[in-house]
Amino acid sequence: MKTCMIHLILAAAATAGLCAQESKPPKDKLPPPLLLPVLDTDKDGELSAEEISSASVSLLKLDKNNDGMLGKKEIAPPPKGGKTGGPPPPKAPAFLVKLLDLDDDKTLSAEEIDSVPDSLSQLDINGDGALSKKELKPGKPPGGSAT
Repeated sequence: MKTCMIHLILAAAATAGLCAQESKPPKDKLPPPLLLPVLDTDKDGELSAEEISSASVSLLKLDKNNDGMLGKKEIAPPPKGGKTGGPPPPKAPAFLVKLLDLDDDKTLSAEEIDSVPDSLSQLDINGDGALSKKELKPGKPPGGSAT
């Protein structure tokens, strides 16, 4: 009887572990960087020199309350499927927000929005004035060497 109970407990624990692993999204299926869809106006997955130079204007399209800055709610991803009641947005901002949020207050002030082209240029490893898909990968340290 004791052995049977132990087997049941081990089976339940193993099943719970498998269910927890299955609920995690695969690493290659992560959502796109939060602000990239707003900045990438031609939707090619890269940022051209023109898109970088007009990035401040593109970001201001997210300014729902027209205060000239982007608060936490304005830069948070929409709930899954566009419906409310879904899982809450991630607490940590996307890597682009971290790059653009110079004072690390999780909002983008008017000054930070104005300096977006300069901030984005930190990712331009090959110096061509544009950002390739490789340069836009999350976690890419600014000023790293090209491979």
